[in-house]
Amino acid sequence: MKIIKTIIVLSLLGGAALFGAKVYTQNKSDELSGTIDQLNPLVTKGEVYVKTKKADSINGYGIASYTQPAIDKEGNTREMTYTADHELITGRYLKLYNKGAHVETYEEVTAEMIPEKALQQLNR
Repeated sequence: MKIIKTIIVLSLLGGAALFGAKVYTQNKSDELSGTIDQLNPLVTKGEVYVKTKKADSINGYGIASYTQPAIDKEGNTREMTYTADHELITGRYLKLYNKGAHVETYEEVTAEMIPEKALQQLNR
């Protein structure tokens, strides 16, 4: 009986920790938040859109880093940080495949491929 109680308490604590981590990383775009979201099973995968800009930084290996607002299909905005192995051409549209703050990959898309609400936000 004591083992069952221990398992229940640990399960509740684990669930609360995962939920708390999800809430903590909800509007953040830093590396720690991306790592937490990548590992958290409560965070769902999604797709967001950005219009490329000048790189925020380029390291010694040519890896370009970008932090900018990203828009989902409903028009909601979230700050995202992503990297590329080269500096991207500015003014192009990207579809970022993400899990919370973690960007798994991206692809270049045309304006016609972007949901209307997201496109309106991107072109403001």
